[in-house]
Amino acid sequence: MLLMSNNQWKCDENKAPWAVRGMDCSAKARVDGLVLAYLQVMPEVIGLQEVSLRMADLMMERMRRVELPDGKVAQYEYISGGDTPIVYRRDKLLLMESGFYRFPEAIPGLEGSFNNHETKSYCYGVFRHRETGETFAVLSAHLWWKSSHPESSSYQKDSNKARRYQLLQCCARMDEIAEKYQCPTFLMGDLNASIHSLALEAAFEAGWQEVHDLALGERDDTKGHHPCGPNGFERGVPGSFEDAIDHILLKHGNGLRVEKFCRVNDPWFDRISDHYPLYIEVTF
Repeated sequence: MLLMSNNQWKCDENKAPWAVRGMDCSAKARVDGLVLAYLQVMPEVIGLQEVSLRMADLMMERMRRVELPDGKVAQYEYISGGDTPIVYRRDKLLLMESGFYRFPEAIPGLEGSFNNHETKSYCYGVFRHRETGETFAVLSAHLWWKSSHPESSSYQKDSNKARRYQLLQCCARMDEIAEKYQCPTFLMGDLNASIHSLALEAAFEAGWQEVHDLALGERDDTKGHHPCGPNGFERGVPGSFEDAIDHILLKHGNGLRVEKFCRVNDPWFDRISDHYPLYIEVTF
C-alpha cells in the first residue's frame, strides 16, 4: 500500500515576478504537474496541505477516473478538509469515518494568533481495504509556520510551543481513532518542524515513530523542500532529513512493515510547489 503527503502551495493566480519571466504559477498552470506526480506513484491515500477550492476542482477533474494500462480504472475521491483535504482510491478503499478540525487562533497560555487566514487544520479518514479487510487511519495536518528564533525574519514568540500544542491535538484525535477501530494510525503533513523540534519530540514521547527511520529499503535522506513562491523558484540544495518539515508518523503499527520512504523530487517539479511529494510503501 502506498501513502503520500504533499503541500501543494496554495496559489490560484499568476504572480508578477513569474509573468515578467514568461512563466505561470497559477493553479491552472501547476495542477498538471501535481497530478502527474500523484499518478506516477498511484497512492491509495494522499494527505494534502495548502489546497484551495480552485486547485481541488482542477485536480479532481483529472483524478476522479484514471484509466490504467491494464484496462482497469482507478477512482479517486475527495474528503473535504479545508486546506488539508485527503484524496483516496475508492475503488480500493472503503471510507469508514472522516472528520475535519481547524486549529483555533488562540492557544491557552500563549500570546498572539497561531492560525494565519484559518489555514492551519487537520483532516482524517479511516479506511478499510476492500480486498484484505485491513483497517487503518490517516490524518493530514498543517501546523503553524513561524519561527521561535528572535533573529528570524518570521519570528513570533512561542511558535514552537504552538506547534507542539497543535500536534498533540492531532495525536490525541488519532489515539481515539485507534482505540475505536483497533487499527494502525498515520499522521502526515507539513508540520513546519524538524525531528529535533519541541513538537516532534512531544509526539515521539507519546509513542509516535518517524516512518523515515523505519524504512527497510529505499530511503530519501533529503530535506524535501526548496524555494518556490511568489518571487520565483530554484532547485536549491538537497539538504538533509534533519531539516525536513514534511513528515509521516506512525503509531499502533505492530505488524506493519515500511518498505520504502521516497519523494517525487525530479527537476520538473521545482516549479510546481516548494514541497516535494513524500510517499511511503507499507505492507501489513
